[in-house]
Amino acid sequence: MGAILKHSSIHSAAVLLHQGGATAEAVKGGMTQQTLFATASVSKLYTHAIVFRLIDQGLVGYDAELGSLLPAEEVGRLPHGASVTVRQLIDQTTGFADFESERQRDGTVLFEQLLRPGGDRAVDYDDALGILARIPAKRTPGRRAHYSDANAMLLGRVAEAVAGVTIHHLLDEAVCRPLGLTATHYAAAGERVEPVYHGKRAVECGQYLASQTARGGVIATNTELMAFLRAFFNGGLFDPAHIADPVFRPIQFVPLRYGSGMMRLAVPRVLSPLVPAPEIVGHSGTTGSFAFYCPSKDAYVCGTINQIARRPFDVVYRMLATAR
Repeated sequence: MGAILKHSSIHSAAVLLHQGGATAEAVKGGMTQQTLFATASVSKLYTHAIVFRLIDQGLVGYDAELGSLLPAEEVGRLPHGASVTVRQLIDQTTGFADFESERQRDGTVLFEQLLRPGGDRAVDYDDALGILARIPAKRTPGRRAHYSDANAMLLGRVAEAVAGVTIHHLLDEAVCRPLGLTATHYAAAGERVEPVYHGKRAVECGQYLASQTARGGVIATNTELMAFLRAFFNGGLFDPAHIADPVFRPIQFVPLRYGSGMMRLAVPRVLSPLVPAPEIVGHSGTTGSFAFYCPSKDAYVCGTINQIARRPFDVVYRMLATAR
């Protein structure tokens, strides 16, 4: 299994595979399956699970519009904000720009600023709305998909508004307690977790992680991430009808598609002749985190390579290749 993580850019990693009653693992750099790490945008699966549960409870609906859910002073800062629906937030079809990765009118890019030495800082909800106001919308709501951190951020805000409690409480109530997860939580300021690298350099990102919550702030062990991943796809947290018939639309990160709160990736064999790349659904994150289900193998794979400069999909597929 060590060969799966042999690339020199991977300084530390933990990968876990579950298929039937069997498991397999690969680790590197002193990590174990119990090491706490930043799940980054894999956190969006947790946010979507929370929202699906709130829909099941009748507290919000897919067609509910932000104008009826959030304060006017917040919604008014978003392009077409009042008419954007919960469904569009989940499907990434709001048309909002990705305030983290896209260039603002002054030429700056938030993610580039954060990666610089000493660049770590909190970017809270109000900060994010301000950045969004400085980036033109990419699409008309409800048409094509465009991936944006704003969508999960707003879903977290909606969840708090309709439930009347914090997103931290909802994570515990909707996910952690039902599954018996004792280590999973939202990042706290000053918390130390497994380092994340950009190339050879370890990146300080604690303040930013602590401000992300619903859009990317979940801290977990790989063992607990696997428990969550299996419950997400097996109906252990919400009515499985929510993810039973997704419409996957292309997003800007080719060849990924998005629908029903999940990423989808499938690579034709002609483009991946050495390692099969069948359909996987789930989510990945910019820190090299990932959590995917492979329908054709009925297998789950999750983990992290803690590397911003490298996508984790080759690791995902090499691990899946060891499954039956």
